[in-house]
Formats: sequence, structure tokens, C-alpha cells
Amino acid sequence: MITIRYPSILDIGVCLGVLFLVSCGGQNKKKEEKPVFNTKETTTFKKTEEMVSTIPKSENVLGRRVFLLCAACHNVVKGEPHKVGPNLNGFLGNKAASKTDYIYSEALKDKDIIWSEATLRAWLDNPAGYVPGTKMAFVGVAKKEQQDALIAYLEEVTQ
Repeated sequence: MITIRYPSILDIGVCLGVLFLVSCGGQNKKKEEKPVFNTKETTTFKKTEEMVSTIPKSENVLGRRVFLLCAACHNVVKGEPHKVGPNLNGFLGNKAASKTDYIYSEALKDKDIIWSEATLRAWLDNPAGYVPGTKMAFVGVAKKEQQDALIAYLEEVTQ
């Protein structure tokens, strides 16, 4: 004769305990597998102040801040190399696309612009609209106050 034994409360408790421990063990293992980054040892980024140290200081704080948008592609200090865009040192009063050691878009070469406050303002307002076909991807500086500050900053640091 076969007897059927029903599990006791103790048996059920032991099974639940084992299941709980097994499930917790799996979660702990997953946590251990996550990589841990020590940012003090692995960070290779320069501090912000070091990154902008080549941007000339000025009392025109707003102009310098707006120029940070430009500094990703342009230098302004004489002798610094071109970046994605040309070095802007000495550009005011000169014909656009006139630096011989930089490759400009045909659209900018054909536009026949002499850089002045007025032409620079039109450029800053909408570069692609002012010179359709330019290779400059920057969308421009829409706020007049920021344009004024940037133009004053460029007049100061690019001469």
C-alpha cells in the first residue's frame, strides 16, 4: 500500500527559505558583476578652466562666454592653429575666406564679404542664411545682447 505524505508547515517553510536564499544569491551575483568606476583614477578630462585657458580673458564676461560656443571650432590668438574653422585672429576688416592656409567653402569664397560689425552681425544672426552653402554648421547667435557682447569681444581679442 502506498501512503501519500502531505508536506508539513515545516517542509513548506524550508522550501520557501531555500528559494529565498537562492533568489537573493542570484541578485547579489548580478550586483557584483556590475563594473565599478573609480573616477579619480580613470578620468582623463582636463578641468574646465584648463580647457578654456587659450581663450583670452576679458572684462567683457558675456562676450567671452558667448565665444565659448565659437571656441569649439575657432582659435583667436595669433599663431594658434586652425581648428575645424579658421583662426579668427586679424579677420575684422579683411575679406572673408582670405587666409591661404585654410580651405573655405566655395559659397563663402564667392560671397565677397569684408568682415565688419554689420557683416559679422548678419553672419551671427544666421550663418547658413547669410551664406547659403557654407560649411559652417553653427546655427548662430539670435539674441542682440549676446551678438553685441561677442562682436565687442572679437574686436578686442582678434586685433
